[in-house]
Amino acid sequence: MFEWIKGLRRKSAPLRKLRSRGEATDTERVELAEFAPGIMPFLGLTAYLQLELYEAATRAVSGAPTLQAKDVLARVAGQTLSKHQRLTGEIRSRGHEPHVVMEPFTAVIDSYVERIDAADWHQHVLSLYLVGGLFDDFFASLAGGLKDSYRTEAIAILRNDTGRAELKALLEAELEANERLSSWLALWGRRLVGDTLLVSRAVLLLSEGREFVESEVEPVFTELIADHIRRMDGLGLTA
Repeated sequence: MFEWIKGLRRKSAPLRKLRSRGEATDTERVELAEFAPGIMPFLGLTAYLQLELYEAATRAVSGAPTLQAKDVLARVAGQTLSKHQRLTGEIRSRGHEPHVVMEPFTAVIDSYVERIDAADWHQHVLSLYLVGGLFDDFFASLAGGLKDSYRTEAIAILRNDTGRAELKALLEAELEANERLSSWLALWGRRLVGDTLLVSRAVLLLSEGREFVESEVEPVFTELIADHIRRMDGLGLTA
């Protein structure tokens, strides 16, 4: 996995393409939108993920070393909760209970959150920044393929950057104040990407529009890793 990531750093951002079976040239471009699930699984999964990100942000508030950091993280928590509430509001408007719609996806998300849990506050905040950004972009792209009138609103909700620029500035200030954090957080950032890809793979299996074939969706994962690398590079961390 790490060697694959190192290889990507020497290239421009890859296109999400796939090859026809038995052919040596790229013949088709695959987009995440082609793997969109049905509207209710999409709402349940994204709503629960936003709820977990909200809880993670609130835990980061309690461990923040400064009042400024607490303020940034509290606002991130509030904005993430707002996303969750808008998604669950749509579930209710369709005559369903949010907890029932979210339930099927709790196991995969809870297992993921457990794997990336960190006692160190700096690791925890980096997770919020990297994971929140990656999944929001991932699900916003998936939403483009929803066969439902809610598609445009879903994309708008997920494209909200949820205080990401402030989180980045907070991390940059911490890295500048303590140079030893750089290698430590770079290692943690590399740790996050593998587990994140496992969740992304599970989501693509829910597709209603395209059959999941491991070899064909590998370029989609390559694009996700490239996005992760760009965020790491933006912090001066080596992915």
